[in-house]
Amino acid sequence: MCGRFGYTLINLKDGTQKWIRLVQELSEPELNKVDALFRILENKEAHPGGTAPIIYQSNQELQIADAIWGVKPDWSPKVIFNTRVEKLFHSSFWGKIAFTQRCLIPASYFFEWKSESGTKVRYRIENADHRPFSFAGIWGKSETKTVGQPSFWFTILTQEGNSLMKEIHNTGGNQGRQPVQIEDSDVESWLDPRLTNQLKIEKLITHYESESIHAIAEPEQPLLF
Repeated sequence: MCGRFGYTLINLKDGTQKWIRLVQELSEPELNKVDALFRILENKEAHPGGTAPIIYQSNQELQIADAIWGVKPDWSPKVIFNTRVEKLFHSSFWGKIAFTQRCLIPASYFFEWKSESGTKVRYRIENADHRPFSFAGIWGKSETKTVGQPSFWFTILTQEGNSLMKEIHNTGGNQGRQPVQIEDSDVESWLDPRLTNQLKIEKLITHYESESIHAIAEPEQPLLF
C-alpha cells in the first residue's frame, strides 16, 4: 500500500452529510466533532508523518483521536507506517499491543502508483459498492509529547494484495500489498480490547478480491515522494 488516502462526505437519505457509518455509536458531542472534522478533511490526502483521525475503544466506549501516521521504534532505522499482518503476532513490538490497541482508520479511497513504460501512473482505489473503507490499524501513544502534535500514533495493517492490487502495486518495497479492511459486522469485535484471543482476532482479518474494488487512473501529476 502506498502512503496516501483521503475522504469524501457521505450523503444520507435525509439530506445530511455524515462521516463513516460506524461512528454513529459515538456520543452526540463526539459526533458533532466528527462531522466538523470531516468537512475540514474532505478532499485532503493523509500521508505518512501527517495526521488523520482514528477510532478506538476505551472504557467500553468508542473514542476518536487525531493521530500521527507512523511510529519510529528504537530498533527501527525509519518510521513505520504500515504493518504486515503476517508478522503481527510474531513481533515483540507489535505482538504486545495488537491484542489491546487495535483501531480503525476511516477512508473513502486510497492511492497506489503503477509503473508503466518508465513512468508512474496514480490510481485511486475505491470499494466497488462505494462504501467507505475501515482500515485495520494499531495505535499507541508517544512517550514524549511534542508541542502542537497529537500524542497518538497509528499504523495501517497490510496483507498480500489481490490480483488487481498486485498488477497496480508493481514496484517498491511493499510491492503487491493492500490495506486490510474490517467488515462492518466485525467492527465491534475488532475494536474491543477485551478480545485477546489470537485466533479470534486473526479471523477478523479477511481478504477482499479484485471484484470488490475499483481502480481509476488519474491524470498525470508530479510525484510527491
